[in-house]
Amino acid sequence: MTATIPPGIEDWAHLPGPAAVLDAVHTRARRGHRTETGTLTTLALTAEQRRQVALLLGTRWELTGKPVRLQDLAAKLSEHHLTVLGLVEALHGRRIEPDRAHRDRAQAEAASERERAAAHLVSAGVSASAVEQWLADPGLPRPGSGALQSLAEQVASVIARLRTTGRGTRLAQLAADTVHDAHALDADRLLGRGVARLLAIVHGLPRPQRAGRAWRAAWAGAGVVCDGVSSRVLALNLPLTGESPAARLCAAALGEPVWLTLRSLAGNWTAPAVDVFVCENPTIVEAVADALGPSCPPLVCTDGIASGAALDLLAWLTAAGCTIHARADFDPAGFTIADQVLSVAPGALSWRFDTRTYANECGLSVPHGTSGDLATAVQELRLAYDHARIPVHEERVLGLLLSDLTAETDVSD
Repeated sequence: MTATIPPGIEDWAHLPGPAAVLDAVHTRARRGHRTETGTLTTLALTAEQRRQVALLLGTRWELTGKPVRLQDLAAKLSEHHLTVLGLVEALHGRRIEPDRAHRDRAQAEAASERERAAAHLVSAGVSASAVEQWLADPGLPRPGSGALQSLAEQVASVIARLRTTGRGTRLAQLAADTVHDAHALDADRLLGRGVARLLAIVHGLPRPQRAGRAWRAAWAGAGVVCDGVSSRVLALNLPLTGESPAARLCAAALGEPVWLTLRSLAGNWTAPAVDVFVCENPTIVEAVADALGPSCPPLVCTDGIASGAALDLLAWLTAAGCTIHARADFDPAGFTIADQVLSVAPGALSWRFDTRTYANECGLSVPHGTSGDLATAVQELRLAYDHARIPVHEERVLGLLLSDLTAETDVSD
C-alpha cells in the first residue's frame, strides 16, 4: 500500500519546484539509485522554484544556493510520517519498480508465455522443431502480453480440427466449424496467417506473405482448398496457351476485356515472351479495347490494389519471360500498387509512370527522372508527390497511354 499524504504536503508537491524535485527522485528510483540520501546536482531550479522548495526545506537552504540534498528532504518529510520514496509512490498511486527489475520480470513473463504457447502446439501434434521455427516468425505477437498464447491456443485448435477433417475441406468451412467465423482464417487475419505459416513450416514450403501461391500451397499441404473465385484480375489480349480455363477464356475473348480468377488461372498454361502493359483502372482497358480491339498489345488491369490473382498472373508472366511495363495513379495507393508489381516482377519497367509525366499533368517544375525501370521511377515519384501533394488519376493520361499502345501495335505489325 502507498502512504497517505497530508493535504499541505500534497499541495506543496504539486508546485512546479517540488514537482521537479520529486520527478528527479522518481527517475532515481527507476534507475535503482538511493532516494533518501544523495544530492540532486543535475537539477536546475529557477529562483521561483527554489522559493517553492524552500517552503519545506526552509529559507536558510534557499539562500545557500546549494542543490537539494535528499537527506534534508527526508528529514522534513519524516515529520509527516513520510519517506521521500513513499511520497513519490503515493503521488503516482503505485510502487516504483526499478527498470532492471521491470525488464527482468518482463523477460521472465515473455519466456513463460512462449513456453505455454509452445506447449499448446506440441499437444496438438506439431513437432517441437516446427514450433520453434514458428515462434521465431516476426509476424507473431510479442510474448508477454498474453496475445501470443491466445493465438497459439487458436492455432492449436485449428490444427487439431484438421486431423479430423477430410481432404478437400474448404478454408471458409474450416474457419466456420472451428472458430464460428468463416473469415477467421483469411489472409488478412492474424489467425489465418498464423496457421498458414505453421503449415508451411510443417510441409517444408515457402512462408506465405499474402493470399497468393504460397498461401494456397500451405493450405493444400493440409488438404484445405482456398477460395479461387473471389480474387480476380482484368485482362485484354493475353496470349495464353494451354489447357487452363484462363487460356481458353483469353483465346475466346480476343479483343474483349475478360476477368480471370485464381480458379481459372489454375492448371497448365504458358505465354510467349512478349511485352505486357499493366494499368490500375478498368476505364483504361475499356477505352483501348474500343479503340484497338484485337490488335491491342497484352494488357493487365489490377483494378485498384492488386489482388492475389493479379500478382500471381504477373509473377507467372514474368517467369515466362514477358517484359512488364507498369503504371498506376499518381497517388499513395498507386505507389503501393507499383510496389506490389515490383514484388513479383522486380525488373518491371515504368509505363508513363515518371516525374516527367506527373509534372506535365500538374503544371509543375520538378526534376525529371530519366530511368525506365519502375523501381527508380517510384522512388523519384514519391519525392515529387511529397513536394506537390497533387493526385493525378491515370484516366487523365489516357490519350498518352492509347498512343503508346497504338505505336506498339504498329511496331508489332
